[in-house]
Amino acid sequence: MAQEPLYKIDAANARLHLSKGNSKIGDGIWSFSTLPGNADHMLFLKDGRLLTDVPGTCSKYCDGCARDGACYAWRDAKLHHNATIPAWTENTLLLRSGRLWDELETFLTLKNGKAEKYLSTVLRCGLDPDIALRDARALATVKTFRIHVSGELEDASQLRRWNLLALAHPEIQFGIYTKNYDALAEFLDAGSDFAPNLVVNVSEWHGVAKPFLEKYAWAKLNVFVYDDHVEPDVAKLPHCPAVTKEGRHAKLPDGSPMTCDRCGRCYRKTGERTAVHAH
Repeated sequence: MAQEPLYKIDAANARLHLSKGNSKIGDGIWSFSTLPGNADHMLFLKDGRLLTDVPGTCSKYCDGCARDGACYAWRDAKLHHNATIPAWTENTLLLRSGRLWDELETFLTLKNGKAEKYLSTVLRCGLDPDIALRDARALATVKTFRIHVSGELEDASQLRRWNLLALAHPEIQFGIYTKNYDALAEFLDAGSDFAPNLVVNVSEWHGVAKPFLEKYAWAKLNVFVYDDHVEPDVAKLPHCPAVTKEGRHAKLPDGSPMTCDRCGRCYRKTGERTAVHAH
């Protein structure tokens, strides 16, 4: 008999959950998360209790890191399960039902309606597009959006939907880290272009992305490399300033935390490799 999960979520009543920042990414970045793991790697507590019977979104890309201590999303899902599991499960169910996109569109339009109205008005009046976009971003409530703090793209169709959302909201800078090389390849092979405001950071560790990166070098995607201090070449790369070599959250000289919204490197299309120390 299947084990009853600690959190039983009704898909029909699922609603959208977005986070406005955290201690790592800062207060200026909104984010969306889904469940980590997959059907073979479900979320259990150490005492054996099943947290949710909804499989995570990492599909085959979960196999290399779905173990305690290796994945921050895996750890956080268990450590803060009373907050993460209901929210991430509902987001996962919204995604798979197809309801997510209307929910996101409604939310972003509500938050950024003033910026969007301004942008459409001044562009019709012939204002320089770069100046119009700069001013619209200043008016926006949601300026930066991270896709999948937890979870992963399941397929290319989801990537296309995120791309369409970015195109519809040029006042927002979107960023994503992904190890779903199949979805990226399908998107690029179709001749699709990423929205100017959607920054893709290809997740890499121990060379697993090398075949993809060599084949699609022309796409000039950012690469984000996990540095577990095994590969000497990785040690020479520029590193994420938010994580110390010891895997701790870095501090600025005034003692405040270094956060993603203060750096912004992963939300700019540099086409460069950036490493992050194991944490």
